[in-house]
Amino acid sequence: MVPLAEAWRSGADTWTADQRKAFGNDLKDPQLLIASESSNSSKSDSGPADWKPTNHAFWCTYAKDYTHIKSIWKLTTTGQEKTALSSMLDTCTT
Repeated sequence: MVPLAEAWRSGADTWTADQRKAFGNDLKDPQLLIASESSNSSKSDSGPADWKPTNHAFWCTYAKDYTHIKSIWKLTTTGQEKTALSSMLDTCTT
């Protein structure tokens, strides 16, 4: 959900090796998702400011999960990310 490079830019650079390993292998929270090769390639290490799922029906879920991961791992969020996430959260029906 939150690419490793994005996590690094958002605060993971100060983590211990064990914290980075835990983040990269987190199966408890919606961090790791199965994606098609083309979707994974287009996303690369981009966050929501630069990439959004092509399936608009998934925007709400993506934004909720992305903000959840950033929150529980205490990662920072840029203004551009906040704007993009807000726009995607506006698609949530309840």
